Formats: sequence, C-alpha cells, structure tokens
Amino acid sequence: MTAPEPPDPGTAAAPALPAPSRPAHRWGIPAALAVLAVNLVGFTLGPILAGEGFVAETYVLAIMAPTLLAGAAALAFSVWRGCGPVADFGLPRSWAEFRDQLGVGLLGGGIALLGALILAAILVVALGIDAADSPLTALVGLPTGWKLLLVAWVWFGAPLGEELMFRGMLWGALERRPDRWWGRPIGVLTITTVVFAMWHQEWWRLPVLLWGGAAMGFARLRGRSVFSSWVAHSLNNTLPALSLLLLL
Repeated sequence: MTAPEPPDPGTAAAPALPAPSRPAHRWGIPAALAVLAVNLVGFTLGPILAGEGFVAETYVLAIMAPTLLAGAAALAFSVWRGCGPVADFGLPRSWAEFRDQLGVGLLGGGIALLGALILAAILVVALGIDAADSPLTALVGLPTGWKLLLVAWVWFGAPLGEELMFRGMLWGALERRPDRWWGRPIGVLTITTVVFAMWHQEWWRLPVLLWGGAAMGFARLRGRSVFSSWVAHSLNNTLPALSLLLLL
C-alpha cells in the first residue's frame, strides 16, 4: 500500500479570503464639532440675515441652508481627511448591501414613526398643546412651489443632512475610541441620540426626539450605514412632510 501523494501546490484550492473591510477614516471629534458648529452658526445667523419681512425665498432658504452647509462640510471632511463617503459612512457598495441596509432602515423608521405617534398623542393631551401654536401656521401664505420644495426638504433633504452630522461625523468620531465607554456601541448610540434630540431645542417634543433618535441609531448600528439611518429618518419625517402638504 502506497502513501497518497501530497497535493500539487499549483492546483490546491486556495483558502477563502475574508471580505474586505472598510478602511478607517482619520477625522475625529474636532471635525465632528466643526460640522455641528457650521449648523449652529447657520441657524443663529439665519433669522438675522433674513430680516423681519416675510419673503418666501428667504424663509425657505434660511431653513435649508444651515443643515445643507453642515452636510456639505461632513462630505468635505470625508474626502479631505477620510476615505470618502462610501467607506466613512458605510454607504452600500452592492445591490445586496443596498437591499439589506434599506430593510434595516425601514424597520427603524417604522419603529420611530409608531412611537412618535403614540408619544405625540400623549404629550398633546397632557400638555394641552393647541394646533394653532404649531410653527407650520407660518407657512400658510407660502407660494406652492416653495412649499413643495420645503416638503421635499423636510422629507428627504433635512434627514440626509442631519444623519451626516450626527450618525455620520459624530458617530464615526466617537467609535474611533472603542477603548473608552463612549466609543463602544451602546455609548455611541446613547450620546448621538441625546445630542440629536437636544439639538432641535423643542423641549415639549424631547421624548419623541429621543425615541426617534434611538430608532435611527438602531438602524445605523444594525445596518452599519448612514444610508440605513437616513431611510429611518425620512420615514420618521413622513408626518411633518404630510402636514406641510395639507397646507397647500
């Protein structure tokens, strides 16, 4: 009986290679704070630059510009000090990733929307909030074209800008330090949720914002992508977007 011959190195099956990991970015907390500062300065200067007169174009642009500029700053940091938005923010690189991230985003958005409906109903009754006090009443005289632009912004544009700010830049900066509690998944989720909720400065709506922020953070964590949290955020913004449409 002869011993089996060893396999030919040239014909032996090569071991399976692990899936390529996304490269790490080089920006951190200072870059994230700079992006947030752009947004804060924009919302501070917006009313001053707009003046007292109600001009449709100025009003809508003053609402959009701060978050638009902050989102652009986030993308600029990703290109300048990172590996590009696809790698830094976990954007889908294949149809399979797109499908999976979309599913996670829809799940997170559904959780956010359902919770928002319940919490908002409780708060309106408990606090005796009058619909006439809504900031949407200021949009009644807005021309239809500008109102449609604002609807699209509330539904899709603002969520994208805010996700780049909070669950893109801030999230990515925090998770660079997994050796600290605030760099671990639960710490990153908690900090970004609280900052997101408080950033809106709508204190009566704080429970709704905390719930929504946690659901969007779940989508970001589960999908490992800003695309997932953007889908969740856009779905969560369905109610305010539809409220604007009803004013047309």
